[in-house]
Amino acid sequence: MVVLSSNAINITENGGVATITATLATSTSIDVSVGLTFSGSASSADYAESGSTIVIQAGALSSGITITAAQDDIEEGNETIVLTISALVGGNTDGTQEITLTIEDDDVPLVAQLILNEILYDPSNSGLDGDANGDGSYAQSEDEFLEFVNLSASPLNMSGYKIFDEESLASDTPNHSIPDGTIVPAGGVLLIFGGGTPTGVFGNAIVQISTTGDLNLNNAGDVMYLLDSAGETLIAFDIEPLSGNPNESYTRDPDLSGNFVQHGSVVDGVLFSPGTRTDGSPL
Repeated sequence: MVVLSSNAINITENGGVATITATLATSTSIDVSVGLTFSGSASSADYAESGSTIVIQAGALSSGITITAAQDDIEEGNETIVLTISALVGGNTDGTQEITLTIEDDDVPLVAQLILNEILYDPSNSGLDGDANGDGSYAQSEDEFLEFVNLSASPLNMSGYKIFDEESLASDTPNHSIPDGTIVPAGGVLLIFGGGTPTGVFGNAIVQISTTGDLNLNNAGDVMYLLDSAGETLIAFDIEPLSGNPNESYTRDPDLSGNFVQHGSVVDGVLFSPGTRTDGSPL
């Protein structure tokens, strides 16, 4: 079984590099040849690839190629490269294997590529099971959290961004105002708890607590809004379809790209993973 993966989702136009890897579930006694097709909005002048075929040598589990973005002075906006398997010799796949890679144009202002990766709006009230911020006590309003990830290949200045729920948006009173100087690095994480004193290891995340002491996310149904410094809505997350008092977080599965599922369905018995992947490793 051949699986395609990339070590990056976005690369900068100024010589950014992504490694595309083909991996086997088990090694074979013969070479496995994986032919690739390149499509998307980027032209062949926008990047160079080290090859169009990945050969996994007999006895090995993986091999790869690199894609390097080409610098230009054209204001063309972000462009995509879509890779699919066009030919396969010596192996098979489980359905369509496709990777979309974005080249970020450095001749235009950065377009934020920010996602919500995990949200806890209903921490468990059973003992310390809901102590998501790790401060040794459970408090509904304090242990709620939001985990944002900057998928861009460049740092993102989130100074002046604001978080609302439906009630606070109607009154224009944010539940959290992100402080000046909040720069989330490429691939970095911003983790916001409702309150308390976050204690412990949260991957490499920038950790903040709500400026009001309460993210105020209603378990029965609410919408979380993230607005940028110009007041434009970047993310609107509707809680209602996932309501029902889950007593655990909802997280993307797989991390960063998947749909939202209850955390315990990914890692049995683990109710949340603020700042990290579901398995506890850094994002």
